[in-house]
Amino acid sequence: MSELVPVAGEDDVYAMLDALGVLSAPASRIKTLRRAVREFLGHDPDPRPSAFTMYPRRPEHAVLRIHGGWERAGGAWRSEDDYDGPDRIVRPVGYLAQLLIKQSDCKLPQCEMGVHLDTGAECRACGYLEAERIGLAISKRMAAEAGAEQQRLAVEAQERVAKEIVAVYDQAVAENEQRDRVRAAASARAEEKARAAEALRQECPELTAFDWPECQGTDVPAPRDGELEPLRAAGRGRQAAEEQRLRAVLVAEGLRGTELEAEVRIRMAVWKEGRRQRAEAAVAADIAVKAARPVGAWPAVDHDRPQAPTAPF
Repeated sequence: MSELVPVAGEDDVYAMLDALGVLSAPASRIKTLRRAVREFLGHDPDPRPSAFTMYPRRPEHAVLRIHGGWERAGGAWRSEDDYDGPDRIVRPVGYLAQLLIKQSDCKLPQCEMGVHLDTGAECRACGYLEAERIGLAISKRMAAEAGAEQQRLAVEAQERVAKEIVAVYDQAVAENEQRDRVRAAASARAEEKARAAEALRQECPELTAFDWPECQGTDVPAPRDGELEPLRAAGRGRQAAEEQRLRAVLVAEGLRGTELEAEVRIRMAVWKEGRRQRAEAAVAADIAVKAARPVGAWPAVDHDRPQAPTAPF
C-alpha cells in the first residue's frame, strides 16, 4: 500500500506521539515514525509476513505500549539534555519507533501485552498478565507497608511531641512552685526578723534611744575595690563545686537533658536558700548577743576590733 493512502487509526497514534512533547516536528511528517506507525497498524510495505501484518494492532494497543515503554520507563526524564544517568534516550524518534514495532517476548504473533488479538483470551504462553498482576500485588503490599510505617512514625512523632510538651509544662510548674517556696521563705524570714526586732526593743528599752529604722538605713562606706573579691571568688568556687556534685549525682540517677538542667536549678536554689538562712541566723544571733550587753559595758572579747591592754576611755 502506498504511503499516501491514509490508514485507519494512524492520526490517533500521531496525536499520542505529538502529545509527548519530545519531537522536533509533527509525527506524521517524520518518515521513521510514519513508517513505524503504519507497520504497527498492519500496513507494512515489506511483503514478508510479520506479527503486525498477520494481526494488525489498533490505536488502543499503541496507548498501552507508549504508557509502558515511555511513561512508566521515565522516557521524558531520560530524554532530557541534562540527564546523566543510565539508559539515556539520545534519539527519541528512534526510541519511539522501536517501541511501536518491537516484537513481543511471546512466541505467539497474536499476543499483545498478554492478550490474544484474535480471541481476546489471556495468553498462557508468556504469562505477561500474570506477571503484571504479581507486580501490582507486590507494589500494593509495599505501598501499604510504607503507609503503615509512615503512620507509625507519625504516631511516634506525635507521642514524642506530647511528652516534650508535658515535660516542659512539668518543668514550668516545678519552677513556679520553687519560686513560690522561695518567696514564702523570704516573707517568713522578714516576719521573723520583725518579731525579733520588736522583742529586742521590749527586752532592751535603752535601744529605743536610737532611731532604729534610720540606723538601719545609715550610709556605711563601702569596702575599697578588691577587698571583697577574694570572698566573692570563694563563694563562686563553692557554688560551682556544689553544682558539679549535684550534676554527678543526678546523672548517676539517670537524668538527662532539660530534666537534668531543671533539677539542677531547683536544687541549687534550695542550696543557696539554705546558706542564706544560716548566714542570716548567724548574724541575728550575733546582734542579739551584742544587744544583750549593758550599755557602756566593755566586752571581754570583741572580734570586731583588736584587743587593747586598757580601755580607750
